[in-house]
Amino acid sequence: MKADKYLQELTKRIESSKVRKEIMREYQDHIEDCKEALMESGMSEEEAEKEAVRQMGDPVEAGAALDLVHRPRMAWGWIALIGGLYGAGYILLNLLQSNFSKGNFIAGDHVKWMLIGFAVLIGVCYLDYSRIGRWAREITVAAFIVVFVGMFIFGQQINGALGWITLPILSLSLNIRLCIFLFVPLYAAIVYRYHGQGYLAVGKSLLWMLPGLCIALRVTSVLTVLMLFLIYLLILSFAVVKEWFKVSRTKTLLSLWGGTVLLSGIGYLKLFLFGPEYQRMRVANMLQLESGGESYQLRLLKGILEGCRWIGSGEGKMVVKSADRIMEGMDYGLMYITACYGILVSVLVIGMLTALFICFMGMSVGQRNRLGSIIGFGCTAAFLVQLLFYVMMNTGILPSSSVYCPFLTYGGTGVLVTNTLIGLLLSIYRYQDVLLESETESICVY
Repeated sequence: MKADKYLQELTKRIESSKVRKEIMREYQDHIEDCKEALMESGMSEEEAEKEAVRQMGDPVEAGAALDLVHRPRMAWGWIALIGGLYGAGYILLNLLQSNFSKGNFIAGDHVKWMLIGFAVLIGVCYLDYSRIGRWAREITVAAFIVVFVGMFIFGQQINGALGWITLPILSLSLNIRLCIFLFVPLYAAIVYRYHGQGYLAVGKSLLWMLPGLCIALRVTSVLTVLMLFLIYLLILSFAVVKEWFKVSRTKTLLSLWGGTVLLSGIGYLKLFLFGPEYQRMRVANMLQLESGGESYQLRLLKGILEGCRWIGSGEGKMVVKSADRIMEGMDYGLMYITACYGILVSVLVIGMLTALFICFMGMSVGQRNRLGSIIGFGCTAAFLVQLLFYVMMNTGILPSSSVYCPFLTYGGTGVLVTNTLIGLLLSIYRYQDVLLESETESICVY
Protein backbone atom coordinates (compact mmCIF):
# COMPACT_ATOMS: atom_id res chain seq x y z
CA MET A 1 0.00 0.00 0.00
CA LYS A 2 1.26 3.48 -0.88
CA ALA A 3 1.89 5.97 1.90
CA ASP A 4 -0.75 8.44 0.72
CA LYS A 5 -3.37 5.68 0.54
CA TYR A 6 -2.42 4.47 4.01
CA LEU A 7 -2.69 7.96 5.50
CA GLN A 8 -6.05 8.46 3.83
CA GLU A 9 -7.42 5.22 5.30
CA LEU A 10 -5.95 6.03 8.71
CA THR A 11 -7.17 9.61 9.08
CA LYS A 12 -10.70 9.20 7.77
CA ARG A 13 -11.48 7.17 10.92
CA ILE A 14 -10.54 10.16 13.10
CA GLU A 15 -13.42 12.47 13.91
CA SER A 16 -11.58 15.65 14.91
CA SER A 17 -10.16 17.63 11.99
CA LYS A 18 -7.47 19.16 14.23
CA VAL A 19 -6.24 15.78 15.39
CA ARG A 20 -6.50 14.45 11.86
CA LYS A 21 -3.98 16.99 10.55
CA GLU A 22 -1.53 16.44 13.38
CA ILE A 23 -1.68 12.65 13.15
CA MET A 24 -1.26 12.71 9.38
CA ARG A 25 1.85 14.87 9.80
CA GLU A 26 3.23 12.63 12.55
CA TYR A 27 2.60 9.36 10.69
CA GLN A 28 3.98 10.83 7.49
CA ASP A 29 7.21 11.72 9.29
CA HIS A 30 7.43 8.21 10.77
CA ILE A 31 6.95 6.61 7.37
CA GLU A 32 9.59 8.87 5.79
CA ASP A 33 12.10 8.12 8.55
CA CYS A 34 11.49 4.38 8.27
CA LYS A 35 11.64 4.57 4.48
CA GLU A 36 15.03 6.32 4.52
CA ALA A 37 16.44 3.77 6.98
CA LEU A 38 15.28 0.89 4.78
CA MET A 39 16.73 2.51 1.65
CA GLU A 40 20.09 2.83 3.41
CA SER A 41 19.97 -0.91 4.08
CA GLY A 42 19.72 -1.60 0.34
CA MET A 43 16.00 -1.53 -0.53
CA SER A 44 14.67 0.36 -3.50
CA GLU A 45 12.50 3.41 -2.87
CA GLU A 46 9.28 1.59 -3.80
CA GLU A 47 10.09 -1.46 -1.69
CA ALA A 48 11.15 0.70 1.25
CA GLU A 49 7.89 2.65 1.12
CA LYS A 50 5.77 -0.51 1.07
CA GLU A 51 7.72 -2.01 3.96
CA ALA A 52 7.53 1.21 5.99
CA VAL A 53 3.77 1.34 5.48
CA ARG A 54 3.42 -2.34 6.45
CA GLN A 55 5.28 -1.73 9.71
CA MET A 56 2.79 1.01 10.64
CA GLY A 57 0.07 -1.63 11.11
CA ASP A 58 -3.50 -1.85 9.86
CA PRO A 59 -4.75 1.68 9.06
CA VAL A 60 -8.37 0.95 10.00
CA GLU A 61 -7.52 -0.42 13.44
CA ALA A 62 -4.90 2.27 14.10
CA GLY A 63 -7.28 5.07 13.03
CA ALA A 64 -10.10 3.74 15.22
CA ALA A 65 -7.77 3.46 18.23
CA LEU A 66 -6.43 6.99 17.73
CA ASP A 67 -9.97 8.33 17.42
CA LEU A 68 -10.89 6.85 20.81
CA VAL A 69 -7.84 8.42 22.44
CA HIS A 70 -8.17 11.88 20.89
CA ARG A 71 -11.94 12.26 20.79
CA PRO A 72 -13.35 15.31 22.66
CA ARG A 73 -14.65 14.39 26.12
CA MET A 74 -17.71 16.19 27.43
CA ALA A 75 -17.42 16.87 31.16
CA TRP A 76 -20.98 15.94 32.09
CA GLY A 77 -19.92 15.05 35.62
CA TRP A 78 -18.49 18.52 36.18
CA ILE A 79 -21.56 20.13 34.63
CA ALA A 80 -23.80 18.16 36.99
CA LEU A 81 -21.66 19.25 39.95
CA ILE A 82 -21.88 22.91 38.91
CA GLY A 83 -25.66 22.57 38.58
CA GLY A 84 -25.80 21.04 42.06
CA LEU A 85 -23.80 23.94 43.51
CA TYR A 86 -26.15 26.48 41.96
CA GLY A 87 -29.11 24.55 43.34
CA ALA A 88 -27.57 24.40 46.81
CA GLY A 89 -26.81 28.12 46.66
CA TYR A 90 -30.40 28.89 45.73
CA ILE A 91 -31.73 26.81 48.63
CA LEU A 92 -29.31 28.58 50.98
CA LEU A 93 -30.51 31.99 49.78
CA ASN A 94 -34.10 31.00 50.46
CA LEU A 95 -33.20 29.78 53.94
CA LEU A 96 -31.45 33.05 54.70
CA GLN A 97 -34.46 34.95 53.44
CA SER A 98 -36.73 33.07 55.81
CA ASN A 99 -34.42 33.92 58.72
CA PHE A 100 -33.62 37.55 58.05
CA SER A 101 -35.99 39.21 55.62
CA LYS A 102 -39.69 39.65 55.17
CA GLY A 103 -39.14 41.20 51.77
CA ASN A 104 -37.77 39.91 48.48
CA PHE A 105 -34.31 38.83 49.56
CA ILE A 106 -33.70 36.88 46.36
CA ALA A 107 -34.04 38.65 43.04
CA GLY A 108 -37.13 37.45 41.22
CA ASP A 109 -35.24 36.62 38.03
CA HIS A 110 -32.46 34.68 39.77
CA VAL A 111 -33.71 31.32 38.47
CA LYS A 112 -33.95 32.75 34.96
CA TRP A 113 -30.32 33.87 35.08
CA MET A 114 -29.21 30.52 36.44
CA LEU A 115 -30.81 28.78 33.45
CA ILE A 116 -29.36 31.28 30.99
CA GLY A 117 -25.96 30.97 32.64
CA PHE A 118 -26.14 27.19 32.42
CA ALA A 119 -26.82 27.44 28.69
CA VAL A 120 -23.82 29.79 28.38
CA LEU A 121 -21.63 27.31 30.28
CA ILE A 122 -22.48 24.42 27.97
CA GLY A 123 -22.15 26.61 24.87
CA VAL A 124 -18.69 27.86 25.85
CA CYS A 125 -17.68 24.30 26.72
CA TYR A 126 -18.35 23.26 23.12
CA LEU A 127 -16.29 26.15 21.70
CA ASP A 128 -12.69 25.72 20.62
CA TYR A 129 -10.80 27.68 23.27
CA SER A 130 -7.59 27.67 21.17
CA ARG A 131 -9.06 30.46 19.05
CA ILE A 132 -8.60 32.76 22.03
CA GLY A 133 -4.88 32.14 21.73
CA ARG A 134 -4.82 33.19 18.09
CA TRP A 135 -6.96 36.32 18.48
CA ALA A 136 -6.43 37.33 22.12
CA ARG A 137 -4.84 40.71 21.40
CA GLU A 138 -7.41 41.68 18.80
CA ILE A 139 -10.29 40.58 21.04
CA THR A 140 -8.80 42.51 23.99
CA VAL A 141 -8.53 45.73 22.00
CA ALA A 142 -12.03 45.32 20.57
CA ALA A 143 -13.52 44.54 24.01
CA PHE A 144 -11.76 47.54 25.54
CA ILE A 145 -13.16 49.87 22.89
CA VAL A 146 -16.67 48.42 23.14
CA VAL A 147 -16.78 48.64 26.94
CA PHE A 148 -15.24 52.11 27.08
CA VAL A 149 -17.60 53.51 24.45
CA GLY A 150 -20.50 51.69 26.10
CA MET A 151 -19.71 53.35 29.44
CA PHE A 152 -19.91 56.80 27.87
CA ILE A 153 -23.09 56.13 25.89
CA PHE A 154 -25.02 53.68 28.08
CA GLY A 155 -23.20 54.05 31.42
CA GLN A 156 -25.32 54.33 34.54
CA GLN A 157 -24.03 55.92 37.74
CA ILE A 158 -25.08 54.62 41.15
CA ASN A 159 -24.04 56.62 44.21
CA GLY A 160 -21.70 58.66 42.02
CA ALA A 161 -19.87 55.60 40.64
CA LEU A 162 -20.09 54.42 37.04
CA GLY A 163 -20.72 50.71 37.57
CA TRP A 164 -23.35 49.63 35.06
CA ILE A 165 -24.03 49.61 31.32
CA THR A 166 -27.76 49.69 30.59
CA LEU A 167 -29.07 48.63 27.18
CA PRO A 168 -32.70 49.86 27.03
CA ILE A 169 -33.48 48.01 23.79
CA LEU A 170 -32.60 44.65 25.37
CA SER A 171 -33.84 45.66 28.85
CA LEU A 172 -30.45 44.50 30.09
CA SER A 173 -28.04 45.95 32.66
CA LEU A 174 -24.46 44.67 32.94
CA ASN A 175 -22.23 45.12 35.98
CA ILE A 176 -18.97 46.48 34.58
CA ARG A 177 -16.95 45.47 37.64
CA LEU A 178 -17.82 41.84 36.97
CA CYS A 179 -17.51 41.98 33.18
CA ILE A 180 -13.89 43.11 33.64
CA PHE A 181 -12.96 39.58 34.76
CA LEU A 182 -13.60 38.36 31.20
CA PHE A 183 -10.31 40.07 30.33
CA VAL A 184 -8.50 37.46 32.46
CA PRO A 185 -8.48 34.53 29.98
CA LEU A 186 -7.62 36.99 27.19
CA TYR A 187 -4.62 38.25 29.16
CA ALA A 188 -3.52 34.67 29.89
CA ALA A 189 -3.63 33.86 26.16
CA ILE A 190 -1.58 36.99 25.38
CA VAL A 191 1.10 35.99 27.89
CA TYR A 192 1.20 32.53 26.29
CA ARG A 193 1.84 34.05 22.87
CA TYR A 194 5.09 35.58 24.14
CA HIS A 195 6.64 32.35 25.40
CA GLY A 196 10.15 31.67 24.20
CA GLN A 197 11.10 35.36 24.32
CA GLY A 198 13.06 37.45 26.82
CA TYR A 199 12.67 40.46 29.08
CA LEU A 200 11.03 42.53 26.35
CA ALA A 201 8.17 40.01 26.27
CA VAL A 202 7.73 40.38 30.03
CA GLY A 203 7.51 44.13 29.55
CA LYS A 204 4.92 43.71 26.80
CA SER A 205 2.92 41.41 29.07
CA LEU A 206 2.89 44.13 31.72
CA LEU A 207 1.60 46.65 29.20
CA TRP A 208 -1.24 44.32 28.19
CA MET A 209 -2.56 44.65 31.75
CA LEU A 210 -3.62 48.21 30.96
CA PRO A 211 -6.89 47.64 29.03
CA GLY A 212 -8.62 45.82 31.89
CA LEU A 213 -7.05 47.99 34.60
CA CYS A 214 -8.04 51.21 32.81
CA ILE A 215 -11.69 50.12 32.79
CA ALA A 216 -11.47 49.14 36.46
CA LEU A 217 -10.04 52.58 37.27
CA ARG A 218 -12.79 54.22 35.24
CA VAL A 219 -15.48 52.62 37.41
CA THR A 220 -13.56 53.85 40.48
CA SER A 221 -13.53 50.47 42.21
CA VAL A 222 -10.28 50.18 44.16
CA LEU A 223 -10.92 46.57 45.18
CA THR A 224 -11.65 45.58 41.57
CA VAL A 225 -8.37 47.17 40.47
CA LEU A 226 -6.48 45.31 43.21
CA MET A 227 -8.16 42.00 42.40
CA LEU A 228 -7.57 42.26 38.66
CA PHE A 229 -3.95 43.35 39.06
CA LEU A 230 -3.29 40.50 41.50
CA ILE A 231 -4.78 37.98 39.04
CA TYR A 232 -2.70 39.39 36.19
CA LEU A 233 0.43 39.23 38.32
CA LEU A 234 -0.28 35.61 39.25
CA ILE A 235 -0.72 34.68 35.57
CA LEU A 236 2.53 36.36 34.57
CA SER A 237 4.34 34.77 37.52
CA PHE A 238 2.96 31.37 36.49
CA ALA A 239 4.53 31.77 33.05
CA VAL A 240 7.84 32.86 34.61
CA VAL A 241 7.87 29.92 37.03
CA LYS A 242 7.18 27.56 34.12
CA GLU A 243 10.24 29.12 32.40
CA TRP A 244 8.30 30.12 29.31
CA PHE A 245 10.42 33.27 29.03
CA LYS A 246 14.15 33.33 28.47
CA VAL A 247 14.77 35.28 31.67
CA SER A 248 16.12 34.70 35.15
CA ARG A 249 13.21 33.25 37.06
CA THR A 250 14.29 34.49 40.50
CA LYS A 251 15.21 38.01 39.40
CA THR A 252 12.04 38.42 37.37
CA LEU A 253 9.74 37.27 40.17
CA LEU A 254 11.51 39.49 42.69
CA SER A 255 11.21 42.43 40.30
CA LEU A 256 7.51 41.84 39.65
CA TRP A 257 6.39 41.39 43.25
CA GLY A 258 9.00 43.57 44.92
CA GLY A 259 8.36 46.36 42.44
CA THR A 260 4.62 46.12 43.07
CA VAL A 261 5.06 46.41 46.85
CA LEU A 262 7.57 49.26 46.50
CA LEU A 263 5.46 51.31 44.08
CA SER A 264 2.36 50.78 46.23
CA GLY A 265 4.20 51.96 49.32
CA ILE A 266 5.54 55.04 47.54
CA GLY A 267 2.06 55.86 46.24
CA TYR A 268 0.44 55.65 49.68
CA LEU A 269 3.28 57.59 51.30
CA LYS A 270 3.01 60.34 48.70
CA LEU A 271 -0.75 60.51 49.17
CA PHE A 272 -0.67 60.88 52.96
CA LEU A 273 2.28 63.29 53.00
CA PHE A 274 1.61 65.48 49.99
CA GLY A 275 -1.84 64.54 48.67
CA PRO A 276 -4.86 66.84 48.87
CA GLU A 277 -7.16 66.58 51.86
CA TYR A 278 -10.13 65.17 49.92
CA GLN A 279 -8.04 62.23 48.66
CA ARG A 280 -6.87 61.40 52.18
CA MET A 281 -10.46 61.53 53.38
CA ARG A 282 -11.51 59.24 50.56
CA VAL A 283 -8.86 56.68 51.52
CA ALA A 284 -9.90 56.92 55.18
CA ASN A 285 -13.50 56.29 54.14
CA MET A 286 -12.43 53.32 52.03
CA LEU A 287 -10.59 51.91 55.05
CA GLN A 288 -13.73 52.51 57.14
CA LEU A 289 -12.01 54.96 59.49
CA GLU A 290 -13.66 57.90 61.20
CA SER A 291 -12.33 60.60 63.48
CA GLY A 292 -13.21 58.46 66.47
CA GLY A 293 -11.64 55.26 65.10
CA GLU A 294 -13.58 52.48 63.37
CA SER A 295 -16.63 53.29 61.28
CA TYR A 296 -20.13 52.30 62.37
CA GLN A 297 -20.33 49.65 59.66
CA LEU A 298 -17.07 48.01 60.71
CA ARG A 299 -18.07 48.06 64.38
CA LEU A 300 -21.41 46.52 63.45
CA LEU A 301 -19.74 43.76 61.45
CA LYS A 302 -17.36 42.92 64.27
CA GLY A 303 -20.25 42.92 66.74
CA ILE A 304 -22.16 40.42 64.62
CA LEU A 305 -19.17 38.11 64.26
CA GLU A 306 -18.35 38.30 67.98
CA GLY A 307 -21.89 37.19 68.78
CA CYS A 308 -21.73 34.09 66.56
CA ARG A 309 -21.37 30.53 67.83
CA TRP A 310 -19.42 27.63 66.39
CA ILE A 311 -22.63 25.70 65.70
CA GLY A 312 -26.10 27.21 65.45
CA SER A 313 -27.33 30.77 65.76
CA GLY A 314 -26.20 33.09 68.50
CA GLU A 315 -26.45 36.73 69.47
CA GLY A 316 -25.04 37.71 66.11
CA LYS A 317 -28.32 36.76 64.47
CA MET A 318 -30.22 39.16 66.68
CA VAL A 319 -27.72 41.93 65.87
CA VAL A 320 -28.33 41.36 62.16
CA LYS A 321 -32.09 41.52 62.61
CA SER A 322 -31.98 44.62 64.79
CA ALA A 323 -29.58 46.43 62.47
CA ASP A 324 -31.49 45.41 59.35
CA ARG A 325 -28.25 45.09 57.40
CA ILE A 326 -29.47 42.71 54.72
CA MET A 327 -27.88 43.95 51.51
CA GLU A 328 -28.86 43.37 47.91
CA GLY A 329 -26.60 40.89 46.16
CA MET A 330 -25.52 38.92 49.23
CA ASP A 331 -22.33 40.97 49.68
CA TYR A 332 -22.34 39.85 53.32
CA GLY A 333 -23.71 36.38 52.68
CA LEU A 334 -20.93 34.66 54.62
CA MET A 335 -21.70 36.84 57.63
CA TYR A 336 -25.40 35.90 57.40
CA ILE A 337 -24.54 32.21 57.21
CA THR A 338 -22.27 32.53 60.24
CA ALA A 339 -24.89 34.41 62.25
CA CYS A 340 -27.65 31.93 61.41
CA TYR A 341 -25.92 28.54 61.31
CA GLY A 342 -22.56 28.99 63.02
CA ILE A 343 -18.89 29.43 62.22
CA LEU A 344 -18.34 25.78 61.27
CA VAL A 345 -20.99 25.93 58.55
CA SER A 346 -19.31 29.00 57.04
CA VAL A 347 -15.94 27.28 57.17
CA LEU A 348 -17.47 24.24 55.47
CA VAL A 349 -19.02 26.34 52.69
CA ILE A 350 -15.81 28.25 52.01
CA GLY A 351 -13.79 25.04 52.26
CA MET A 352 -15.95 23.34 49.63
CA LEU A 353 -15.63 26.26 47.22
CA THR A 354 -11.88 26.46 47.82
CA ALA A 355 -11.51 22.72 47.19
CA LEU A 356 -13.49 23.03 43.94
CA PHE A 357 -11.33 25.89 42.65
CA ILE A 358 -8.10 24.18 43.69
CA CYS A 359 -9.28 21.07 41.85
CA PHE A 360 -9.87 23.22 38.77
CA MET A 361 -6.41 24.70 39.29
CA GLY A 362 -4.78 21.28 39.42
CA MET A 363 -6.67 20.17 36.32
CA SER A 364 -5.45 23.28 34.47
CA VAL A 365 -1.81 23.19 35.56
CA GLY A 366 -1.58 19.53 34.59
CA GLN A 367 -2.59 20.18 30.97
CA ARG A 368 -0.07 19.17 28.32
CA ASN A 369 -1.22 22.04 26.13
CA ARG A 370 0.40 25.22 27.43
CA LEU A 371 -2.33 27.50 26.13
CA GLY A 372 -4.99 25.49 27.96
CA SER A 373 -2.79 25.39 31.05
CA ILE A 374 -2.36 29.16 31.40
CA ILE A 375 -5.96 30.04 30.45
CA GLY A 376 -7.23 27.53 32.99
CA PHE A 377 -4.81 28.86 35.60
CA GLY A 378 -6.06 32.40 34.96
CA CYS A 379 -9.73 31.43 35.30
CA THR A 380 -9.19 29.55 38.55
CA ALA A 381 -6.96 32.33 39.89
CA ALA A 382 -9.86 34.73 39.28
CA PHE A 383 -12.21 32.50 41.31
CA LEU A 384 -9.74 32.08 44.17
CA VAL A 385 -8.99 35.81 44.36
CA GLN A 386 -12.71 36.62 44.33
CA LEU A 387 -13.28 34.12 47.11
CA LEU A 388 -10.34 35.47 49.14
CA PHE A 389 -11.52 39.08 48.90
CA TYR A 390 -15.10 38.04 49.70
CA VAL A 391 -14.00 36.30 52.90
CA MET A 392 -11.76 39.21 53.89
CA MET A 393 -14.58 41.70 53.38
CA ASN A 394 -17.06 39.59 55.36
CA THR A 395 -14.63 39.29 58.26
CA GLY A 396 -13.85 43.02 58.35
CA ILE A 397 -10.27 42.75 57.05
CA LEU A 398 -11.15 44.67 53.89
CA PRO A 399 -13.42 47.72 53.64
CA SER A 400 -17.06 47.42 52.66
CA SER A 401 -17.54 46.98 48.93
CA SER A 402 -19.41 44.89 46.39
CA VAL A 403 -17.45 41.65 45.91
CA TYR A 404 -18.97 38.77 43.96
CA CYS A 405 -18.50 35.22 45.20
CA PRO A 406 -19.30 32.41 42.71
CA PHE A 407 -22.28 30.25 43.72
CA LEU A 408 -22.81 32.18 46.97
CA THR A 409 -24.00 35.54 45.67
CA TYR A 410 -26.50 36.21 42.92
CA GLY A 411 -26.91 38.57 40.00
CA GLY A 412 -27.30 38.14 36.26
CA THR A 413 -23.88 39.51 35.27
CA GLY A 414 -22.08 37.50 37.93
CA VAL A 415 -23.72 34.26 36.83
CA LEU A 416 -22.89 34.91 33.16
CA VAL A 417 -19.25 35.82 33.86
CA THR A 418 -18.74 32.90 36.26
CA ASN A 419 -20.27 30.40 33.84
CA THR A 420 -18.24 31.77 30.95
CA LEU A 421 -15.01 31.17 32.88
CA ILE A 422 -16.16 27.72 34.02
CA GLY A 423 -17.17 26.95 30.43
CA LEU A 424 -13.62 27.76 29.33
CA LEU A 425 -12.24 25.44 32.01
CA LEU A 426 -14.50 22.63 30.80
CA SER A 427 -13.59 23.40 27.17
CA ILE A 428 -9.93 22.93 28.11
CA TYR A 429 -10.85 19.62 29.73
CA ARG A 430 -12.96 18.61 26.73
CA TYR A 431 -10.21 19.23 24.18
CA GLN A 432 -7.19 18.24 26.27
CA ASP A 433 -6.51 15.25 24.00
CA VAL A 434 -7.53 17.02 20.81
CA LEU A 435 -5.77 20.35 20.54
CA LEU A 436 -2.22 19.19 19.90
CA GLU A 437 0.08 22.15 20.28
CA SER A 438 2.41 23.06 17.45
CA GLU A 439 5.38 24.94 18.85
CA THR A 440 6.30 26.53 15.54
CA GLU A 441 2.89 28.12 15.22
CA SER A 442 2.53 29.35 18.81
CA ILE A 443 5.53 31.67 19.18
CA CYS A 444 4.73 35.34 18.76
CA VAL A 445 7.03 37.12 16.28
CA TYR A 446 6.09 40.72 17.04
